[in-house]
Amino acid sequence: MNILQVESATNFSGGVNQVLLNSFELKRRGHSVHVACVKDSPIHKKLKGGNFDFVFIDEERTLHSAKIIRNFLKSNKIDIVHTHHSKGHKIGLLSLLGRKKEKLVVQRSVIFPASNIFKYLNPRVNMFVANSHAVKNVLVKYFVKPEKISVVYSAINSENLSKISKSEAKKQLCSDDKFIFGIVGNYSEYKGHDILMGAFAKINNRENALLVFIGKDTERLSNKAAKLGIERDVRILGFQDNAAELINGFDCLVIPSLKESFPNVAIEAFFYKTIVLGTDVGGIPELLDEGRGFLCEPTVESLSNAMIMVYNYPNKNGVIDRAYEFAKKNLTIEKKIDKLESVYEGLLK
Repeated sequence: MNILQVESATNFSGGVNQVLLNSFELKRRGHSVHVACVKDSPIHKKLKGGNFDFVFIDEERTLHSAKIIRNFLKSNKIDIVHTHHSKGHKIGLLSLLGRKKEKLVVQRSVIFPASNIFKYLNPRVNMFVANSHAVKNVLVKYFVKPEKISVVYSAINSENLSKISKSEAKKQLCSDDKFIFGIVGNYSEYKGHDILMGAFAKINNRENALLVFIGKDTERLSNKAAKLGIERDVRILGFQDNAAELINGFDCLVIPSLKESFPNVAIEAFFYKTIVLGTDVGGIPELLDEGRGFLCEPTVESLSNAMIMVYNYPNKNGVIDRAYEFAKKNLTIEKKIDKLESVYEGLLK
């Protein structure tokens, strides 16, 4: 197949990483993969040594970018145009107006309501790919036909995970043998950082526990930790290049989100055999149901009680093993691309 991935983002994110993984694996399987992206963006820098063909677009100039892609399509045989992120979706739609040869696949990986419902109801879209059933349900709520939505879970290349041992990773976080609760994610209100801080403060006996924050702008939580009187029990590391590696040092990864589609950090935790505690929102239950992790309500009280339960839980290994087996069966890049190929092939028949 000849595939054009349209990714207009200029910052690195979990979504951009999924496009990288898709591109490498599709190319490895013999498909011709072209990438429409901003020159010198993270995706361009990470792919340019991999013998990919690029079409350079401008995130801020939608019509201009659509014309560039349209001209590329006129002179190249492309079977599938797969767009990513909202601006990529808009650029892809405009570039295909009046064209019938290419099949348009739109990626939807966020739980937020659609900002432009008419864009999602456009008949030119051949298929939506949702990264969780929770995201599919949101699209259906906004009148997208269920048969026009395929659920393909996000994934990771487990071979690329650091081989650092748990004990080594833990030493990077704590010199004492404490139980480490950790969160990995850039600071934002809907990611639940403040709820987690408040929940940890409610735990009376914290002397054997440590709370670690990793992610851009998490430094702003320092004042809150001081006000709650728990600054000695909290480590705020900010952005870390080896964030995924440090998950291996956690005893429990916490995902306290108020909204969440399908957290990639949970997948990494599954492969690192780190227990996951998450809120019962969005796509998190799809990962943690059936004893693969722990769920709670997105409130300070519920999260605090759940953290105590995880700390005292007698059969942590059973939870870890179920999560690891689920990840091997469903969340590898090989499994993801098997499903994505099936979606593409179904559209071309």
